[in-house]
Amino acid sequence: MQYKRIFLKISGEALGGEKGEWLDHEVVRSLSKDIKKLQAKGCQIALMVGAGNIFRGRDQWAGVDPAIGHYAGMLATMVNALILQNIMYQEWMKASVFSAIEMPRFIKTINKISAVKRLDNDHVVICAGGSGNPFCTTDLGSVIRALELDCEILVKCTNVDGVYNDNPHTNPEAQKYDTLTYAQALQQWLQVMDQSAFGMAMENNLKTFVTHVTSIGELDFGVEQGTMLSTE
Repeated sequence: MQYKRIFLKISGEALGGEKGEWLDHEVVRSLSKDIKKLQAKGCQIALMVGAGNIFRGRDQWAGVDPAIGHYAGMLATMVNALILQNIMYQEWMKASVFSAIEMPRFIKTINKISAVKRLDNDHVVICAGGSGNPFCTTDLGSVIRALELDCEILVKCTNVDGVYNDNPHTNPEAQKYDTLTYAQALQQWLQVMDQSAFGMAMENNLKTFVTHVTSIGELDFGVEQGTMLSTE
């Protein structure tokens, strides 16, 4: 494996499976097994879970303050993180959850030294709470954590096998990109990540590989598996 320390961004929708449930137990178990396979290749794995299967901060309810909506979304990521950790335990994996928001009874607050120590001891480090700030997506939070934990690449795990010029689920003529620069992605307004996440990754020369969530166990970063985004 060409990368030793990898950061995975896993959407909340991926945990719900194709049935669109809030959480599909078998999907979470399969995901844990795939991450275990990736670890077996000599990789250290940190990840962030979204919460689109429960509540997204940007999906505002009428009359709810937008910042409060984002707080609710951040809390929802903690539900996903704790359940994912527990399933990993059942698969005989070591996993530690860290949060951007203080919640000491359940989850440790993120700290680089503690998190890296866990990575060095074969723990999967699960990051919850996004960036800890409202109006920031978990994409941006993932870039921040990937940089903080000295990860060599960010892997965005989605329900498509890369970046397309249109939605491949609704447009069978959509064309997939093998590689892209962040500048091209921004210029073409490709919605695989938000602009803030693109900008921070580009500024810090962090590569992003976009692939289908089911590819994690066999990840090799080839063009058949996904799209590589980089500064150049």
